[in-house]
Amino acid sequence: MSKASGCTCAAITFIILGGLALLIAWLADKMKSPTFTIDQVTVNGYNFSTTTNYLNATFTVAVRSHNRDSKYKIKYHVVAVSVYHTSDYALGFETLGPYSQGHGDDLVFSARPMARDVPMTDPDVVRSIREENRAGQVRVEVRVRASVRYEVKGWKHKHYTLKVICANLVINLASMKTNQSTNCDVDRF
Repeated sequence: MSKASGCTCAAITFIILGGLALLIAWLADKMKSPTFTIDQVTVNGYNFSTTTNYLNATFTVAVRSHNRDSKYKIKYHVVAVSVYHTSDYALGFETLGPYSQGHGDDLVFSARPMARDVPMTDPDVVRSIREENRAGQVRVEVRVRASVRYEVKGWKHKHYTLKVICANLVINLASMKTNQSTNCDVDRF
């Protein structure tokens, strides 16, 4: 065998082994996004002024995250929990963190977003809130944005942002809380 063909054979072997190593790493590196549910939303001090159209309320939101990934630990750097009226009208938010979540673990974020003199300027929103108040219930949406990093045995993967939307939550104004838990949609980018 000539020296040139030996170098070519070694180069081809190196390329094949390198490609195989990349393929194995790619197949092994399929991170799963955590699942999110809303355990409960309660409200205190709910007051919608029909004369000035200002809303005041303190929401208490229990957001449960479940790490479905069997390899990666999730580090939450910043978690922002917001409450919206279902018409996409922001009512309040709170920023939490940092947190760490192990494999298969559940983590509950407890946030208290406050609506303090939030002006309702859209006539459709005002009408919707008045109708909801007469019906004895308020519909809200909880949104979570989290800056996270996945880690496995000291190896840190790049940072991601999780965008979580928990829609159609109904707060009963008689009991001031939701009656059921709700699953949420999760996007990772």
